[in-house]
Order: sequence, then C-alpha cells, then structure tokens
Amino acid sequence: MRWFSSPLRDCASPRDPSVSRSRVFIYLGLAVTLLLLSYQLILDRGPGIGTSWTAIQGIIVAGDEDRFVPDYVQPAEKELVLAAMQASNMSWVEEHLSDWQVNIYRADAKHDDVGLTVPVNKGNEAMVYLTYIIDRYWSLPEVSVFLHGGRYQWHVDNPLYDSVISISHLNLDFVQEAGYVNLRCAWSVGCPRELEPARYLRERPDDKGHPTAVEYPDRFMELFPRAEVPEVVGTPCCSQFALSKTKIHEQSLEHYVRLQQWLMDTELDAGISGRILEYSWHMIFGKPAQYCLDQRECYCRTYGYCNMTDSDIQNQWVWRGLQLPEGWPEQSESAE
Repeated sequence: MRWFSSPLRDCASPRDPSVSRSRVFIYLGLAVTLLLLSYQLILDRGPGIGTSWTAIQGIIVAGDEDRFVPDYVQPAEKELVLAAMQASNMSWVEEHLSDWQVNIYRADAKHDDVGLTVPVNKGNEAMVYLTYIIDRYWSLPEVSVFLHGGRYQWHVDNPLYDSVISISHLNLDFVQEAGYVNLRCAWSVGCPRELEPARYLRERPDDKGHPTAVEYPDRFMELFPRAEVPEVVGTPCCSQFALSKTKIHEQSLEHYVRLQQWLMDTELDAGISGRILEYSWHMIFGKPAQYCLDQRECYCRTYGYCNMTDSDIQNQWVWRGLQLPEGWPEQSESAE
C-alpha cells in the first residue's frame, strides 16, 4: 500500500479537465470580489475628499493659532457683509432684503458664541470686511456688498438715508464691470480731496485737529510699500462698497492676510485705523488715489438714477450732521 504519491509521477500524469475548470472559476470569483471591495472603499471616501473644506477645517492662517478656516459655504450670486455688534437689531435685513445671502459679523462676540465674528475687535468695520474676504476667499459670490449694521445712517446716499433703498437699487452689472463700486456718489465728505499725504510727509504739521491726516502718510507706506505716497487722496466716505469676485481675486489671499495683520498689530485706536482704511479701500482694489466719479454718471450707473438735474443731485443727499434725528424716518426733524 502506498501512503503518498511520487511527485514525479503526479507531474507526469494527465490532468483532470474538470479540476482545471474549477480552479479558473475560483480565481475569477476572487478577482471579482476584490474589485467590488475596492469600489466600495472608493464610494465610502466620498467625492472630492482631497479638496473638502470640512477635511481641512482647523488649518492655521498667517501663523495665528486661534484662527481657523470655517466650513465650506456654498456661495450665492450676491451676498451682504454687515459689520454689527451683539446689541445690533439686524431684523431689517431679513425683512427687506431676503433675496440676498447675508453674513452678519458681530465684532464684539466671543469666538465660542454662535454666529460670525472677528479675530480681534479693532478697526471698526475694516476688520469685519477683511475677515470675510479671508474666510471666503475660495468660495466668494459673484458680488459682495460691504455695509455697516444700521439700516438708517447719516451717510447713506438717498433722501431717506436708507440702506434698503441703496441695496435694492444697486446695479449688479455695473459692479461686475467696475469691480469696485463705492455705494456713495455724493461728493460731500471725501471729494474731491480729503487727505494730502505727500505734503504731510514733507512738512510734518502738528495738526491735532486731524489725526488721520497726520498718521496717514506713514501708514500708507506700511499698507502700500511699493507705491509712491500720493499728493491727494479723495473718495466718497464712508466704507460702504460693492466688489466683484474677480476684483477680489486680483490680489492673493496672503495680501489680505497681511492687511488684516497690520490692523491687528497697529497701536492706533479703532477710529483712526478704521479711517485710514476707509480712505484706502479704493486703492486696495485698484482705483487711483483721487477717485471721485462725476455724480450724475455715478448715480446713473450705480443705481439707475439717470437724467438727474442739478437740483435732483443736490437733494439726493443732504447733510444732517453725524447723527440722524431720533426716530428717523417716522419722526421728522421739524417735529423735534
């Protein structure tokens, strides 16, 4: 009796065809199973895992360990960016501008509070604007409009000083064309000349009544290190403007991070640092130092108020001081 077969004899023996076919089917089955398992693993990873914003949440920006990239926000065609405080009543936005996607930054809110806030509450609205641009740089809408939190403000460019009117009438096609559009056309306050940086740099006057003008030349050189200090800076006040996505993307993300870092590091108080940026936004976004559009053309292209007479332009915005009458617009000035 043989307890084992000779290897040489087994190799020389003819193979059973049924055994060979069985092995082929086994190998095919294993291959199909491996392919199905690989496909399932790919599905479990989900689409775009290499570029998911959720996956990179927590990335450090500009060396600030407390600064985190927010979750991805699906951009709309148009968005509002509002600089507010925790006590600000922002219900007017939802009530009257519900067709806009809204970003309300409460500058004095803590980071663990619900909602949007800023790294440091400095520079008034400027910190909000730069924070939005940095956080949303890769998910910007076609048009972003930057505003203060109050609906009625002394500088809003219409007879009621009403931001709802300005936003509702804003010509988005013109924003796309121009890239940067100041929401104010009136020349009162800011135009044709607000600052004389080159003269102040040469003469260094002791102008205690105009601290922004005194600080501006040196701060301009910090903000625009490759630019010549201009003789005149002129543009309508007061830090409310619209930007196209294309215009924002003309500068790198790092550029805006540097501007924000300047604002975070400056020893200037919020009023002065905010005003320095107020009279720099137009240059940051590629306009000349003296940028005062013809008022008639500006109203027509920005808001569609065309064929305005001199009287229309004069009455479009009237100086009432730095604060509107209490109860405006329900309570008129004459009723006080």
